[in-house]
Amino acid sequence: MTADEKTAALAKLRAENTAARPALLVTYLDALITYREAQANIDANGAIVFHPRTGAPIENPYLAVRDRAARVLVAAKLRSEL
Repeated sequence: MTADEKTAALAKLRAENTAARPALLVTYLDALITYREAQANIDANGAIVFHPRTGAPIENPYLAVRDRAARVLVAAKLRSEL
């Protein structure tokens, strides 16, 4: 997400959540960006990937990243059409 897109998304979040603290809105947006990036990696590579050194199948590390970001998004309890 470019800086201009982030600014526009933050403005939209502010409009949808007028009573929310600015720090919460920024945190929410950062978590949303992280969630989307992690999900894109999971979509591209799957939930199970191969360890780069051993070649053994492992859980995609981005699953944990996505799940942590999802917890932040849910805990924020904000309205979002992003």
